[in-house]
Amino acid sequence: MCRWLAYCGEPLNMSTLLYEPEHSLLDQSRQALQTQHTVNGDGVGVGWYSADHDDPGLYRETRAAWNDENVESLSRHVRSHLFMAHVRAVTRGAVARVNTHPFRIGQWLFQHNGDVGGWDRIHQALDQRIAPSIYQCRQGQTDSETLFALTMTFGLEQDPPKAIARMINEVESVRSEYGILEPFRMSISVSNGSSLWAARYSSDGDTPTLYWGQGLSLLGRDGVTRSLDARSTVVVSEPLDREDYNWQAVPDGGLLHVVDGAVTVSALELG
Repeated sequence: MCRWLAYCGEPLNMSTLLYEPEHSLLDQSRQALQTQHTVNGDGVGVGWYSADHDDPGLYRETRAAWNDENVESLSRHVRSHLFMAHVRAVTRGAVARVNTHPFRIGQWLFQHNGDVGGWDRIHQALDQRIAPSIYQCRQGQTDSETLFALTMTFGLEQDPPKAIARMINEVESVRSEYGILEPFRMSISVSNGSSLWAARYSSDGDTPTLYWGQGLSLLGRDGVTRSLDARSTVVVSEPLDREDYNWQAVPDGGLLHVVDGAVTVSALELG
């Protein structure tokens, strides 16, 4: 399992969330608290949007986040209104840059925590359901990138909630067809640079954790509390501090949408 965060709000230096909080993503790469996989040292990635470009910037590396001075320097100097970051613990696919999150297709970014049970038996069948034009964009071998490609195939650009639900339904349909008993678990985030969506789902009820907070006051590693803008939203695998009242859990089977400072949480419309 992995750890990730996503931010949507007033532009800020990415290090404000990646490095400064007491339980930042950097800290979670060394010692995550809400997963059995406490160390996430198989790669680090950051994707961000800016007013100067339609497509997002992307930095991905196979080194552990705590051993990558480049991502630390980049995060201190890049300001963004919407970005994603991910620290990886390998479950599927080799430790390689092309398998490191976030993944990018055009103006879209996608990241994932979880596992598609029975992947070795069903990945060919799932790949055959990806549109050829989307399949050409694939670079790696992970279940995560397949989930992204399926979501794009099912109309992510036109209707993100529907596309995410169709992706889940398709994976479950194939798993059922092949008699897969191992669970399908996921938390994902996806964005086009103006809106952010995040979803939480599992086939067995043991769903990866997912939280969100808005207008947060975060305790830093230096003991100083820093407040974010009232309409700025952070979505995380696990909280960036130990003040539980700051955070709200996304419900199992829930879909979160953030746009222009407004947050809505609804149920995934699964078949």
